[in-house]
Amino acid sequence: MFNIDTTLFELLGYRMSLLELLAVLTGLAAVWYAARANIITWIFALVNAVLFFMLYYQVNLYSAMVLQLFFFCNAIYGWFNWKRQSTNGEEPVTLLSHKGRVFWVAGIIGMALAMGTVMGRIHLWLPDFFPVRATFVYTDAMIAAMSIAASLLCARLKLENWILWILVNIMSIAMYAMRGIMLVSVQYVLFLIMAIYGFIQWKRKVTIQ
Repeated sequence: MFNIDTTLFELLGYRMSLLELLAVLTGLAAVWYAARANIITWIFALVNAVLFFMLYYQVNLYSAMVLQLFFFCNAIYGWFNWKRQSTNGEEPVTLLSHKGRVFWVAGIIGMALAMGTVMGRIHLWLPDFFPVRATFVYTDAMIAAMSIAASLLCARLKLENWILWILVNIMSIAMYAMRGIMLVSVQYVLFLIMAIYGFIQWKRKVTIQ
């Protein structure tokens, strides 16, 4: 049932699987509630991470697959952190310092290079688990690294998370379209719109430290 080659229905010549459909719907719900700073976002994020883990493994996007393990753990962290910091239902959004921004950018670049190097060779090291070579190795790794940073910043209620998500979404639209999972690509178009909306909404709540 959760196989991307099992067609649920066909639309305009595109074969839709139940796995891809559920992954997209839970992802949209998670981003929508995050943009509204609603703690329910983390429930959808947990389910979404499990579904996309299965999907990305089947299309050989291994960095994106491993990323879902982080998303799952971060959703648990985000839930408890938002509950702890919430005051009268309002989430205290803050900004990174200039030094903090340099640190995060350097970390993203370093993580992307390391992850791309590993994932480009993982089919050689673990051929039983990864029989096919990863595709879009460094693009996938950069998206994964930026997504990890954005998720951590979101869980910590930092406005800059939405800037990273906007960049992630632009890159993802192109990569997933070229990989042939079109609904996921369309999903990232909607994610891009939601990320812009989220940035605007969170900017109104910024508390200067």
